[in-house]
Amino acid sequence: MPADAEAPTPDGPTERLRGRLCRERVDAGSKSERVALLLALTGGGRVALRRAGANPFRDPELEALEGQVLIVEGERRERYFLVRHYRVGDDDDGASG
Repeated sequence: MPADAEAPTPDGPTERLRGRLCRERVDAGSKSERVALLLALTGGGRVALRRAGANPFRDPELEALEGQVLIVEGERRERYFLVRHYRVGDDDDGASG
C-alpha cells in the first residue's frame, strides 16, 4: 500500500495529497466552465478540490487559503478530490513547486 494511502472508507480509499492551492478556469467551453480551486501538486499535476459538506461552487474557507501549501486527506472522485480533512503545510518542505 502506498505511503499516502490509508485504509478504505465506505466512500472509497482515503488518500493524502500535498500541493499549493490555486484558482484556475476549468472545463473551458462547456456548460460547466468555471473558476475552481485546484491543488497544484508537486509532481506538476492539478486536482480540483471540493470540501465535504461545503458548497461545491464557492467555499470561502478554502478560498481564504489560496496560495498556501495544503495537505488534504479524502477520496479521489471522477472529476475532483473530496476533502475530508486538511491542514496548512510548510513552504520549506519542497512543496512550493
